[in-house]
Amino acid sequence: MLKDGEKVLFEVRRHWFVIVSESAFIILLALIPFVVLGVSSTAHLLPQFFYVVLFLCVGWLLILWSIFFIIWTNYYLDVWIVTDQRIIDIEQFNLFNRTVSEFRLDRVQDITIKVNGLIATILGFGDIHIQTAGEMEKFLIRSAPHPYEVKDRIIREHDRAVRLAQGRNHGGI
Repeated sequence: MLKDGEKVLFEVRRHWFVIVSESAFIILLALIPFVVLGVSSTAHLLPQFFYVVLFLCVGWLLILWSIFFIIWTNYYLDVWIVTDQRIIDIEQFNLFNRTVSEFRLDRVQDITIKVNGLIATILGFGDIHIQTAGEMEKFLIRSAPHPYEVKDRIIREHDRAVRLAQGRNHGGI
């Protein structure tokens, strides 16, 4: 995926709070089988229906594990890879559906940060929108940690890429 001589400078993934908040409900739902088994054993219903209840509880936990796996895969595989030449945007939609976009650093025209809400402000995460030259759509990474630092690093690399491009253009004259 990288070009010859291209170096990865850093990667940006969504903030850890995103996966925690998406997984919290799954974790609560995972407690249901233990409550059911506890109630069944105290109500003395367990001996008659032990295998049925156990089968349903294990099936329930397997379904929840599968859902958590999909959430984690989506979290982990959504990434911006910032190199010394370009930004690669990999967006995972589900297990078998992803989009990979890229743009050169010298094409960056505007970077907008949006921090929305108390939790995002306290934990320091927000959305980063990058507008490029041309007719391409805005590039977006949601809930990126330390968005202002990421913006500053991208701007520094953008400035460096523009200086290199201008140097090549002036050197060839």
